[in-house]
Amino acid sequence: MENCPHCDAPLKPAARFCLACDQPLDETSRLSVGEPVQVAVGRPLVGMAAVAATLLVVGGIVWGGLAFIHHERTQSRDAVIADVEHGTTLLVDAEAGRSSACRRSTGVLAGPAQDVARQCRAIVGADPGATVSSIRVDRLDLEGRTGTARLRATIHDDSGSHTVDRQVDLVHQGRAWRMSWDGRSQI
Repeated sequence: MENCPHCDAPLKPAARFCLACDQPLDETSRLSVGEPVQVAVGRPLVGMAAVAATLLVVGGIVWGGLAFIHHERTQSRDAVIADVEHGTTLLVDAEAGRSSACRRSTGVLAGPAQDVARQCRAIVGADPGATVSSIRVDRLDLEGRTGTARLRATIHDDSGSHTVDRQVDLVHQGRAWRMSWDGRSQI
């Protein structure tokens, strides 16, 4: 076994450099072994925490989006119910002889404002004294550009009480649903 000419450390057979002093043993070999380098190994808990945080953020965004859509849909359904109730009450008021109901009906009933007002004025006074005592709207079907709702109302007039139980048509105009009306008496 030979020793290093530079530091006198024992050498392995066919060595081209000294492992102790890192000096080449002949001029053709310029390889060297440096100090060991620390390799950072990722911490699995930090990685898992980052993945969990990302999933929570994405899940929160999805959950919030779904909640917003559900809220908008619920709000839309509530608005449709209120508009059908309001539109029915306005039409009964017009039939009872209250012409001021026609001015308020153009924002609730579907169609061009002039047509709605003209049709409403045509039924003013058709059933004097009519009033709505109860009204309920349910069974909404709001798919596409048209929809339907079930209207149940109790109407009192000079001849007594009448129950109205019918399906009303709805039209999606702009950003809201409007009650479609055929221009005839509701009672």
